[in-house]
Amino acid sequence: MRFIADMMLGRLARWLRLYGYDTLYGIEDDDEIVHVALKEDRIILTRDSGLAERAKRLGAKVFLLSSNSLEEQVKELKRLGVDFRELFPPSARCPKCNGPIGRASKEEVRGKVPSTVYERYDEFYICQNCGQIYWPGRQWREMLKIDKKLRGEK
Repeated sequence: MRFIADMMLGRLARWLRLYGYDTLYGIEDDDEIVHVALKEDRIILTRDSGLAERAKRLGAKVFLLSSNSLEEQVKELKRLGVDFRELFPPSARCPKCNGPIGRASKEEVRGKVPSTVYERYDEFYICQNCGQIYWPGRQWREMLKIDKKLRGEK
């Protein structure tokens, strides 16, 4: 499944990317969202019933979400058949730009991360589009806690 999220769903779009879903986000114009969805065979994610109805009339696939809460949005998507599987690489996409993330050697990130990070960690990942570097630090651990909550684990 490939998605395009409207401007109300930025947090959900970032999480879908982390779960490996190709998810476009950042297009403000509703007509452009519909155009891209149809052209690229993407499912529109929205909370806007007007956008949803217009898109459906034009033949686009739409998931109209009712909740404002990330946790509830994930539950809604699960009911619609979206599988929330392994978080992070090897399937993850960059939460910033939607590019694929791949493993990077420690040597590849030398001079690109703070020296304390370089010394402390051996596991690194890099976005193949924007070059953003990720490692299993504090933010990573916080995301894993949220992941457990989203997937209904204790």
